[in-house]
Amino acid sequence: MIKLSRLYANKKAIFPDIVFKDGLNVVFASVSKKAEKKSSHSLGKTTLVDVIDFCFLKTLTKGHIFRKDCFSYFIFYLEIQCDDDRFLTIKRAVSGKVSILQRREQLRIEESRQIDWDYEELAFKKAKEVLNKLICPTSLEKSGFGYRNGLRYCLRKQTQYENTFKVNNSREGDSSWAPYLAAIIGIDVQSVRNKYEANKRVESLKNAVKEVSNLPSDSGQSLEAEITQIESSVARMNGELDRFDFKKSDENVSKELIEEVSSNVASMVNHVYSLDRRISAIDKSLKAEFSFEIDKVINLFEEVQIYFPEELTKSYEELISLNQAMSVGRKERLVSTKRKIIQEREVVNSKLDDERSKQQELTSVLLQKDAFEKYKNLQKRLSSEESRVAVLKDRLDKIDIASDLSNKLEKAETEKNKAAKKLESHTKVRGNETLTRAVTIFAELVDKILNISAFFYTETNKEGNIQFKIGLKDQTSINEGFSYTRVLSAIFDATLLTLYSNEDFYKFCYHDGLFESLDDRLKIRLIDEWRKVSSNNGLQFIVTVLDSDLPLKNEKKEYFDSNEIIRELHDRGAEGRLFKMDAF
Repeated sequence: MIKLSRLYANKKAIFPDIVFKDGLNVVFASVSKKAEKKSSHSLGKTTLVDVIDFCFLKTLTKGHIFRKDCFSYFIFYLEIQCDDDRFLTIKRAVSGKVSILQRREQLRIEESRQIDWDYEELAFKKAKEVLNKLICPTSLEKSGFGYRNGLRYCLRKQTQYENTFKVNNSREGDSSWAPYLAAIIGIDVQSVRNKYEANKRVESLKNAVKEVSNLPSDSGQSLEAEITQIESSVARMNGELDRFDFKKSDENVSKELIEEVSSNVASMVNHVYSLDRRISAIDKSLKAEFSFEIDKVINLFEEVQIYFPEELTKSYEELISLNQAMSVGRKERLVSTKRKIIQEREVVNSKLDDERSKQQELTSVLLQKDAFEKYKNLQKRLSSEESRVAVLKDRLDKIDIASDLSNKLEKAETEKNKAAKKLESHTKVRGNETLTRAVTIFAELVDKILNISAFFYTETNKEGNIQFKIGLKDQTSINEGFSYTRVLSAIFDATLLTLYSNEDFYKFCYHDGLFESLDDRLKIRLIDEWRKVSSNNGLQFIVTVLDSDLPLKNEKKEYFDSNEIIRELHDRGAEGRLFKMDAF
């Protein structure tokens, strides 16, 4: 199980210990005046959620409170109870690594005391793996979930009541939380996962189809016939070129032209082209970093199960290696290299001009003008037809790829529909003992607290994805807006804890600002029921309450018992804040 025992820090004077207990735990804040300017910290009743979540190894986001410099030297300790005789302490420094200690009894760790940690100075990722093995509830572990999956229903901030089931107000997809909730309320989790996996595969194939968009309207058969016809024409032109007679006038001159001058010209042209490529590469390196994410391209092809040639990978890798190697050198070195290449190019170009002049002179001796022009035209036609064949083959390849993708997409759509139908059969309450108990617990709590008839249920939408909903028997009897939704969300959290109160599961939930703007009669019923449910099931219900939100009973403020208040805050100076220091 996961039950809170104690939360403290290395700076006790600034952050006094908070001891949690079974039953109702209240963080009480009294406000004597309205501050002209509210700091981001305020009193800290909401911040306490972040501190607890941080100790449960939540990743520090960019805007997290502990990103502020004033917290850089803080070390927090969260002691949790895992069994009747097993306590675990998580030590997490704001700037540092994580240590974990297990004991058979409660133990407050003092900085001055030497401690032999079971797991000391762990990197963040490793610490989460270790902690998951030590505290993850058995039922979650068997279903392939970790201890952090269920924390969303244990820690609710003021902004996280509107969506009862998703909880978080981020843009995360349903596939990140819906499988967990389905599993907890007794729905076959594999059917939920299969449906999301089918969705993902269909979307991947659709994206792959877009990659080969603008496909030719020609059929594959017509393209194959056209390619065959052109290749036949190319073969005939190659034969004509092989048999072409220039009526040589001098064998010695011909040999010199073909074997020496032409060879020199071709070599020099290639050399100039190579130098130009190097100059272009240097210019690009001087302007910008080379970036080509070949892994994404490969992953896309692998995802749709299309072979990505190893030779093509090698070509990209060689280009990447070249640009990376060039970027290592300093700019001065690149400029110097470019200057040398340009000088070398000028020399080669000068020699090339000489060789071309010599080639023209020899050609005029060897060939008659009309015969040479005919030869050049035939070569030009041959080159054009060969290029056309290459284009047509590329279009044919795209048609083949598109056909393969279409077949795979059709199969994926079929599998998606099958997964949707199977999932739909698992969303029914009838025959599902766990879901029946959860619906019953929820309905009873709603009736006792809100005095209305309500229930929650699951179904599949038009896309075949699972949805969680709350149903009301009398929609017109409710007009409480967000306050009403807030209470329903809190009741749902309590439902999950009660459902598994006799098993290895979470035993606490933190509700921030739950009583704000509620009717006093509703507040009283909610407080009474929270006491009963938590006490009867060995749970911890932690709530934050402003003195202005205390219910009025018999013309008097209904206060909490002193033993229920775990931390008292006020606005009369730094001593009243969660962190007893200047506002930040």
